[in-house]
Amino acid sequence: MNTMTKHTTAARIALVAVVALTLPAWGAGAKPPAPAPPKVGAAEMKILRDLEAAGDKYRTIKADLDYLVLIPMLGDSERRTGYVAYSKGDANTPSRFRVSFNTLQLGEKAAKTAEKVDYAFDGQWLTVAKHKIKNITMYQLAAEGKKVEALKIGKGPFPVPFGQSATEMAKYFVPTTRKPVKRDPKGTIYLRLTTRPEHASEMPTTRMEMWIDAKTHLPVKLKSRDKDRKITTVEFKDIQTNKAVDPKVFTIRRPRGYEVIRRPLGRGGAPAP
Repeated sequence: MNTMTKHTTAARIALVAVVALTLPAWGAGAKPPAPAPPKVGAAEMKILRDLEAAGDKYRTIKADLDYLVLIPMLGDSERRTGYVAYSKGDANTPSRFRVSFNTLQLGEKAAKTAEKVDYAFDGQWLTVAKHKIKNITMYQLAAEGKKVEALKIGKGPFPVPFGQSATEMAKYFVPTTRKPVKRDPKGTIYLRLTTRPEHASEMPTTRMEMWIDAKTHLPVKLKSRDKDRKITTVEFKDIQTNKAVDPKVFTIRRPRGYEVIRRPLGRGGAPAP
């Protein structure tokens, strides 16, 4: 796996990890969901609405993170470990997140090595720090004084299928569920999301599987399959909710000697290339 592919994959999974854990938060304070689109079962819609309703419960979320990316066509893999932290915004404060990866293992038989990569979103700028090469890139996602739903389908630059209301999820995906099986994480509810054909061009994935804690309604495991046949599995461990998170967590320090690149908003409201 080359360096470009490695960092692109890391960025994608970092964002998937955030939205997977914070899925309910975007629904908080929204209007009551409209009736579900056709062909959505009652059991599936209940799971989606439980996810959405859980948003009122969790102002902050922090969890250890373990993800694995498999590339079957190349027989290659990438595993990273770290943590994710999230603070939900309100009318005056934007939502913020931090994903910090500390270790990397390229290939099943390779040794795990220390490699720190950080992603932080402060409500306006997404900052990516690649410490191995001493590079920090800042992407402006919102204009000064404006708020942006950076991870919401159709609203931000990252078209990942999480962080939606129940109705929006049902619009973009065909949700299905099943009874628990032995290989499922204990105490979880299974949900499969298959991209609807009419929205296939908008989504990077063809389908996803989620294992949701039956008590907290937070995802504890996520497995997605991309159009390029990559299989990504993300697991969340030691999930902590509604505990104080230092605001400094959402700001990445700029050590001396690092190259810093700023990508302000360009015309049309998108990050400049």
